[in-house]
Amino acid sequence: MGLSAQQIQTGVVGGHLLPSDKQVTVMVNAPDAGSKSLNIFKKYKRYEVSKDQNGTGNFKKQATVTFPVSYSEFKKRAGSSLADEFKIQVKAKDDAEAWAILQSGDVQKIGYFFLSREFLESIGMMWTDTDVKGNSPVTVYRVSAVDAGGKAEVIYTEVVSAVKRVPFPRFKLNRALVADSVVQLTWSIPAPASNPAVFASVYKKSSTSKRFTVVAERLIVYNRDDSLHVYFTEKVNPGELLTYYMQPYDMAGNRGAGSDPTSHLTKSFKSIAAISGFKVKDTTNALYLSWNALPRQAVYSGIQILKSRSAQKDFVVADTLSPNAVNYLDRKVLPNMVYYYQVRPLLVPYPGFKMLPTATANGSMQVKKERPSKPGGLTAKQDSTRFIVLSWDKNPELDLFAYYVLRGTSAKDMRVISPPIRDTVYRDSMKYLNGATQYIYAVQVMNLAQNMSDLSAPVGIRPLKAQYVASPAGVQSRWADKAVNLQWENTVAVYDNVIGYIVFRREKGEPLFKVISKVERLPFFRDTLVTPGKTYEYGISSVDAFANQSLLSPLTELMIPTDDFIAPPSDLYLTNKPEGVGLSWPGNDRGNHYVIYRRPASSKTFSKVAMVENASTYLDKTAVPGVLYVYKLTALLDQIESKAGQEKAVRRQK
Repeated sequence: MGLSAQQIQTGVVGGHLLPSDKQVTVMVNAPDAGSKSLNIFKKYKRYEVSKDQNGTGNFKKQATVTFPVSYSEFKKRAGSSLADEFKIQVKAKDDAEAWAILQSGDVQKIGYFFLSREFLESIGMMWTDTDVKGNSPVTVYRVSAVDAGGKAEVIYTEVVSAVKRVPFPRFKLNRALVADSVVQLTWSIPAPASNPAVFASVYKKSSTSKRFTVVAERLIVYNRDDSLHVYFTEKVNPGELLTYYMQPYDMAGNRGAGSDPTSHLTKSFKSIAAISGFKVKDTTNALYLSWNALPRQAVYSGIQILKSRSAQKDFVVADTLSPNAVNYLDRKVLPNMVYYYQVRPLLVPYPGFKMLPTATANGSMQVKKERPSKPGGLTAKQDSTRFIVLSWDKNPELDLFAYYVLRGTSAKDMRVISPPIRDTVYRDSMKYLNGATQYIYAVQVMNLAQNMSDLSAPVGIRPLKAQYVASPAGVQSRWADKAVNLQWENTVAVYDNVIGYIVFRREKGEPLFKVISKVERLPFFRDTLVTPGKTYEYGISSVDAFANQSLLSPLTELMIPTDDFIAPPSDLYLTNKPEGVGLSWPGNDRGNHYVIYRRPASSKTFSKVAMVENASTYLDKTAVPGVLYVYKLTALLDQIESKAGQEKAVRRQK
């Protein structure tokens, strides 16, 4: 059921039906007027939700809604996390005490859980229809209540078009508190007469990312001093430029327009780092300035280099660099002349930011012969399956002859592998490299006087080349604890290149396998997502660190037994009645649909008499008077039939 662009900016305040573009939320029933309990099942045993999709009066039952029969069932419906959170909220010592509070439906104790969709669905107050593709404005929903005696009454009938939609308010940023490690934001709007916004999501984007991501999925919209507010806080890293906006939504999931984005720097001026480790070094025909890298923070806009021949005055701007720069080569110098330098970070314009102090150093260019500095910034990466690409920073010296690349398997066996290189990039062929070996690379540079520098800092890389991966052997399967338990040979312990396993499964007779696991580190696996009565085939493949997989192991197969999932009634009672033979049996929590079989005592073959749904009695009107019959029952669960229960005999009275 699609919504128009105008409807998407509106929401639903409340009522029986809460429609959105993806679903229709049905409020099953409301507590009685004046009641302080949320339990709507004190008078009724269950509720039935029906839908007339085309508005023709043809209602079809969509769901049966019940209250959980125990706290363990509530936990199963709501999930362990929500159930444990509920127990903490109501200060229950154990499940029994939490169950008593849940049954009472005490609004004061339940508190904010009243706003939780998951909680309301778990206690049967809410049901969600996700099959709404065929819905239209004339679609009608009906909710009926059924008491313990089976008597039903209609609680309400409502057409989708009758639901009133209300525009979402447009929130604006009201308050922002930003420090080095925390951001606190409050969005507000004067409270309108009718407000659909119940929750809000907050989205964030840093200066280095392209998209907004959700940082708070469900914040409560609260009313204070005749205004609506949304409060958000999170811990952050210092020096980030962060942009936020919020978007309100209602109980049905309809979303309003987002607020205007708001940007903030998570940094106080007192904690901003200045330049440190500033040095000036003499090099050929130039002075080489270097300093420690500034923190990667959005507060910096650049680095300013100032220069003078006097230590106290007459400094002029020599250059302005990016905030990521860590060195500068000054060629505008005279030999044997002392120069004084100041370096300071430049900050982005922001309230409270001032000029930072400078770092100072001096140096002079001495005319003498010396070894070139060792190359820096060496990196190694594989650009394809054929080459290792090495790159490094250009040396500051001007009298260089060439660079040389060295390679080895350790720092002690490095050998030159390249011709003289006058660039800062070298491509090393992988033709003779082993994909299972870690290689070490380094670079040296020679100047025109044939003085060789020290080796650069080495870098390591292992080529990504396909290698043999051994398949696991000895795959075994067995059924235990309602799961298929698989185990196999531990190839991780045998082969150094194997890091884990992937489990494959298919139904017997199907051509293709499906992956049913992530990369498993241990040689065993439990498969709980199986269907009783079906036979499955399993295979295991080994995986190495480069995601290469082995061939599939020999297969193992297993048929899933039905006894753990479904069982027949524990007993069967037969009585003669005027209309026929009456059958009854105890209720069964493992299959509530039943199949009745009958045979004359003189025959060995049973025939199906009837299928019974959601009942524990049946009247066989086809029994012939005077004939001795033998009856038996089976249970049905998801079209799977159990074994037959015990057989009972009765003679139909004449």
